[in-house]
Amino acid sequence: MLINVIILIRNVYQNYILLNLTLLSINMSLSFIVEHNEVFDLAFRFVTETSENIFLTGKAGTGKTTFLKYLKDNCAKNIVVAAPTGVAAINAGGVTLHSLFQLPFHPFLPTANNKSELLSKLRFTGQRQQLLRKMELLVIDEISMVRADTLDAIDTILRSVRRNHDLAFGGVQLLCIGDLFQLPPVAQQHEWMILQEYYSSPFFFDSLAIKEQMPLLIELNKIYRQKEESFVRLLNKVRTNNMDADDFEDLHLRYNPTFTPTEEEKYITLTSHNKQADAINEQQLNRIIAPAKTYKADIEGDFAENNFPAEAALVLKVGAQVMFLKNDAVQKRYFNGKIGVVKNLEDERIIVECDGFDIDVRKETWENSRYVLNREDGKLEQETLGMFTQYPLRLAWAITIHKSQGLTFEKVMIDAGASFSSGQVYVALSRCTSLDGIVLLSKLNAATLFNNDNVLKAQQSLAHKGSLAERFEGARKLFTQQLMQEIFSFTNILLALNSLEYHIKEQHLKLSDGSIEWIGNLKQNVISDKSVGEKFILLVNELLKEEGVIEKNPLLQKRINDAANHFIPRSTQYLSSVKNTILSTEHKETSAVINEQLQNTAITIYTSLYFLEYCKNAFSIRDFLHYKLKFVTPKFSINSYAGAKKETVTITDTANMALYDKLRIWRDNILKETGQPIYMVANKASLMEICQYLPLTKKELQQIGGFGRAKVEKYGDEILDTVQQYCTENNLVSLINLKEPVTKKSTKTKATTEEKIDTKTLTLNLYKQGKTISEIAKDRSFTISTIEGHLAHFIQTGEINIDNLVSIEKQIEIKAAIEKAGSENYKALFSELKGIMSYGEIRMVAASMNISQQATS
Repeated sequence: MLINVIILIRNVYQNYILLNLTLLSINMSLSFIVEHNEVFDLAFRFVTETSENIFLTGKAGTGKTTFLKYLKDNCAKNIVVAAPTGVAAINAGGVTLHSLFQLPFHPFLPTANNKSELLSKLRFTGQRQQLLRKMELLVIDEISMVRADTLDAIDTILRSVRRNHDLAFGGVQLLCIGDLFQLPPVAQQHEWMILQEYYSSPFFFDSLAIKEQMPLLIELNKIYRQKEESFVRLLNKVRTNNMDADDFEDLHLRYNPTFTPTEEEKYITLTSHNKQADAINEQQLNRIIAPAKTYKADIEGDFAENNFPAEAALVLKVGAQVMFLKNDAVQKRYFNGKIGVVKNLEDERIIVECDGFDIDVRKETWENSRYVLNREDGKLEQETLGMFTQYPLRLAWAITIHKSQGLTFEKVMIDAGASFSSGQVYVALSRCTSLDGIVLLSKLNAATLFNNDNVLKAQQSLAHKGSLAERFEGARKLFTQQLMQEIFSFTNILLALNSLEYHIKEQHLKLSDGSIEWIGNLKQNVISDKSVGEKFILLVNELLKEEGVIEKNPLLQKRINDAANHFIPRSTQYLSSVKNTILSTEHKETSAVINEQLQNTAITIYTSLYFLEYCKNAFSIRDFLHYKLKFVTPKFSINSYAGAKKETVTITDTANMALYDKLRIWRDNILKETGQPIYMVANKASLMEICQYLPLTKKELQQIGGFGRAKVEKYGDEILDTVQQYCTENNLVSLINLKEPVTKKSTKTKATTEEKIDTKTLTLNLYKQGKTISEIAKDRSFTISTIEGHLAHFIQTGEINIDNLVSIEKQIEIKAAIEKAGSENYKALFSELKGIMSYGEIRMVAASMNISQQATS
């Protein structure tokens, strides 16, 4: 009796130890694989530290799913995970390719007309466009099931949305995960009849975009599912269709068409069709006499029925064989694919017995999500659209081979009676941990195990011929150069300024004076910085030849630090110039356009500054990518609308400034009280005209541009009182008789001409008052080059002496350069003078030379 008790205790203890070792193995598998698998680690570094497109493959059980999980948890790039089917997407924690890119469900032909049609039907929101532009890494799981034309459609969309037509997939890094020897893409006969004119096969590697930029194949080669070397060799032969007669004989030792497992053995049958699996499960469930209990799933929000990860109505009986559909993330008591038997059914919990231990099963939640751009910080994140909550169980006497992909079983019965597609036999056999755990219910033959020749050839052509480690070194160095290009080329700033300049020129008649000069001056400074930055990038490339690992290159680290310290104050000045722009308009429509451009330009400059700030410290690729990922898009309050500004830009190029200020304050108070747009009261041009001609009656006021009879009746008394008071105080009279009656169109032209004359004259007056060029530019909110241009005009008219503005030494040098290169090409002159003279100084000397030429002619 005592001996029996001891034996019983020993058996229980051994089972307990065995279970805990199994759970420890599950718990530690991820960290173990990362630390002890060189190919796994190298693949991770390829994806995260280079810009290479990667095709990650491997036999069943080599850790492809584990790799994706680890990548999602540790990648410092803006990553988007997608899959060809809804179930695959939910299992991968991503989205479907069709929902992400709004792909058509009919075949896509890679012709110009079809590309145009595809793009014309896209209805991407602004947020979706920004999401696709910010995406740095696109992961496609189960790539073996993705058709070639699907990838070409994605390529077409990304090139267009990202405005990068020269690079495959618009420059997005691509990571394809899957095994070509497993489940193939689905192409119905009528679809393939259309596609075969453009593609050699339906597989992803035959897409035109992939052929343009072939991905690097990295194969995970350490199998964790099977431990028997003989079984691993046999599976590999099945995978590549290299079986001989002896191999078939070994496999058919497992053939037993009449096999019936005992209840304790817990075999699961793998079938090729859903109906067959459902029939087996229903038949086995009906054999159990115990009453059935139904558990209904809780479904919230958007969760399509064809994407349900478990049964919406789960029907169970005590004694039913079930399989877990999720890993136990907290207590590690079960994993996806573990088989057990229902021991007890209650309203709020289910007890499942596995290997002699009871597991208290609670409901789990799956999420249907989509990728969105966070409006607050501009980061990519996943938004939950719907939730599916159910017990993570399903009847497990049978399951389809398709649904078994990624799962691991200890005992399987494989029914190969129905015809298998390429790769299905391999998927079925490779689900099991050992050959002894397999029972074949029908024999297999060579015809059943066919493999696609295109797959074999593609696997060979994509495989890297040399050392992966050396390839990584070169790819990482190239990625380093790309990062330096991104930081120091200032390309994005120049593109933003080009766009801003275009809109300023388009709207310049409605913008404040000096707008074109302002953007031109700012753009010229950035072009100068870009030129310096590009020379620095060439230096970076040279220094990387000496030591390709940037973290180990102290000289390069110092040069990066020096470059950052050089560009940061300049970029800070550019940002300040944009945030405190001189641009001003009294037209709301114009301000809306200009404000958008100013905002985009400010964000672009701020982003560049953010990157430069990192470069003040030691540069590390991994650290920089993490730093970059933390970037939060700022919000700037930039408004060019004059009516919305508390302090308007000082106007100094009009007569009677004190009167102008009084009228402006009066107008702004009305705008604040009524909320009307400026033109409904009085815009800048109208106020300037009042100050110039000093109307004293309503009849005279009607001659001012922008003032009709209705506006004069509404505001005339207040305006005329202010003008009358000003004229009395300053002993002035009305000058309205000097204003010629003209049409509205010609009045506008006349006013514009007069403004140009007045603006130069005002500069002259301020100069005669003893103010320096810098002081005049500051007072008038103009650039120095604009003021120098005004003064050059009066040098040529003889009203200003050149000697008072440009030293004799500089005049001699500039004159010599002009005589050599001519006076028309200021850019050539500026280059000839090595940038030590300003454009304004050159113009002023050229103007003085014109006086001399006129005097001698």
